[in-house]
Amino acid sequence: MTLSPATRARRRVFVSTIVIGVLAIGACSSSTPDGPAPTSVPTSASVSVPAGQAPRSAPGSSLAFGESAVLPAIAFAAAGRRTMFTVTGITPGTGVPDDVTDGGVAYFLYVTVTSLANRPAPAPSVIGLSGSADGRTPTLTLAPTPGLAECPQSTPPEQMSRGESYATCLVSVADPEQRLEQVIYWADTTSDPALDYQSAPVVWAPAPSPSASPPPTG
Repeated sequence: MTLSPATRARRRVFVSTIVIGVLAIGACSSSTPDGPAPTSVPTSASVSVPAGQAPRSAPGSSLAFGESAVLPAIAFAAAGRRTMFTVTGITPGTGVPDDVTDGGVAYFLYVTVTSLANRPAPAPSVIGLSGSADGRTPTLTLAPTPGLAECPQSTPPEQMSRGESYATCLVSVADPEQRLEQVIYWADTTSDPALDYQSAPVVWAPAPSPSASPPPTG
């Protein structure tokens, strides 16, 4: 039985992201997939760190692209140190090898990771981030393969101090009929409701469009 990319995601995405940053697949690139044309989104963000201890974003939080969430620096240590994740957008991607998409459609997910550590500490990981069609269900999300001009491989610094950032890109693979317009943080690391991001992911989505005309006054 052949599993769809979305089904494979539910079974494999967390295992796959463990090897993020070391994935290197040599294969011929796929042609441009059918579906939405790529759109231009910011690939990085300039992030200001607030003074003091930043409160952790609650499960179920809703954010617009370009806004920051404060989340575990390491998904498997949910109660440990915190990091700011600023998702700037997700857009259809091109050039991803066929043995990665496996009949699906690739999207490029862009995030800036900012350390909140008060002293030098290992760079935070991006495990737990995924493109999503419905704001709840993750898709198969991987490090980029070599040679993608619009989603280059990046190596995080070994150590980061408070306020230091790095920007990176991930590849999410959707079923052909899906359209990924949201990004979720859905790390399944605890049964504590205050840290259970799998049951209630943090969601980034496009900001609502302003109304065409101002509301009536008086």
